[in-house]
Amino acid sequence: MKTSALVLPAVVILGAFFVVPLIWVVILSFLGAGPTGEVQHAFTLGNYVRFLTDSYYVNDLLLRTIRLAAIATVFSVVIGYLGAFVIARAAPTTQTWMILLVMLPLWVNLVVRTLSLMVVLGRNGPVNQILVGLGITARPLPLLYNETAVVIGMVQVAVPFVVLSVFGVLQAIPRQLEQAAMTVGATPLAAFRRVTLPLSVPGILAGSVLAFGINVESFVVPILLGGGRVRFMSVAAYETATVSNNLPFAATIGVILLIVTMVMLGVYQWAVRSAGRPATAIQAA
Repeated sequence: MKTSALVLPAVVILGAFFVVPLIWVVILSFLGAGPTGEVQHAFTLGNYVRFLTDSYYVNDLLLRTIRLAAIATVFSVVIGYLGAFVIARAAPTTQTWMILLVMLPLWVNLVVRTLSLMVVLGRNGPVNQILVGLGITARPLPLLYNETAVVIGMVQVAVPFVVLSVFGVLQAIPRQLEQAAMTVGATPLAAFRRVTLPLSVPGILAGSVLAFGINVESFVVPILLGGGRVRFMSVAAYETATVSNNLPFAATIGVILLIVTMVMLGVYQWAVRSAGRPATAIQAA
């Protein structure tokens, strides 16, 4: 009884500020909109039919959002894993400072971080100055207002989350396992590939799904680094609701984006169950 009383406020807050609005968005996506944007309280599948039968919404919005989010996730996982591995192998006192450096960007407003990245990637920014100064390129590269800029922006947002996800798993892997593999003839690289890497798969999967979820729902990065040229689902939902004043169709875009995220979570759960046999991986090595 006491436990229920303690949990009740959290349940009420969660229901009032998350579950109820989410249910309303789903209901709203099945309603129509009048010529001036007023919501018509009549059930319809027209919003979903409009979205799924229009190549602009499917190809230029949905598939582009998934593609760029997936590319950014791959880079985030590779960079994040390398960072987490270096931190896990560092001395305990050094680990503390390195973790603080990883978390430091999370304490800075995302808009400020993205604006700073715009300066770095700009035509006269340090990246282009270095490339031109070293003779790698004859003129500044167009690193802003394109898909490349958006991917770079999403990577810098997601990498800290991947590092923290993988670091916890790497810390839990006994170093003696690698040492045991090397005592029977394995090289350090072979020991990593056959012991450490398989055992760190749960952290990689957790970091991947976290990075993908952050990237696919990115809003600030596509607006600032994409410059309106790189269309994203989240931006389209915002503009549909505010500029076009079509709340039902904006809700439809949001629900479809939510479905994509839930599918990714389902794939993650399946992958975790499939990779949840570390002993098998060690035996196979």
